[in-house]
Amino acid sequence: MQTLPMKLITALAFTTALLLQGCGWHLRGSQPLPAELQTLSLETANKNSEFTRSLKRSLKSLDVTLVETLADAPYQLQVSDIKESKRALSITSNARVAEYEITSTLNFSVNGKEGAQLQPSTMLSTERTYLYNSNNATSAFEEEKLLRKEMQRDLIQQIIRRYRAIQPSATESENN
Repeated sequence: MQTLPMKLITALAFTTALLLQGCGWHLRGSQPLPAELQTLSLETANKNSEFTRSLKRSLKSLDVTLVETLADAPYQLQVSDIKESKRALSITSNARVAEYEITSTLNFSVNGKEGAQLQPSTMLSTERTYLYNSNNATSAFEEEKLLRKEMQRDLIQQIIRRYRAIQPSATESENN
């Protein structure tokens, strides 16, 4: 009698998988970019920063060819004003910091070859909070480092989602 619930669970899982496949659902980032968006000029304030290297890796994982100048690419992605901040969010009864809030922001825009602004300058932001234990400052520092990397990945994914949303055919027909 125990095989009936197992068969039901298997059938339900199989049906769910078929429905997800049929509706066009994909894992985030697994969908390839349209061919028109696969060549890009990237301009950042600091070409050797960890953020720039991570952004380049993410773009290359989507088969984007990065070129040096806008003359060689139909689009230019500009990332500027990358800022990180930290503030005390709560304080204990002993007047010690109990919780911090960290924030990362940046501005980005996408321009076409003829100077047309396809994605106007947009500010993206992400924030996290974490508990601070003054008795174990090293682990709090490591936690902050991990959260900053997670926030960086989040900002990169936000940029890629907005870049993906550009309609190449619509922008090309407007220019002609």
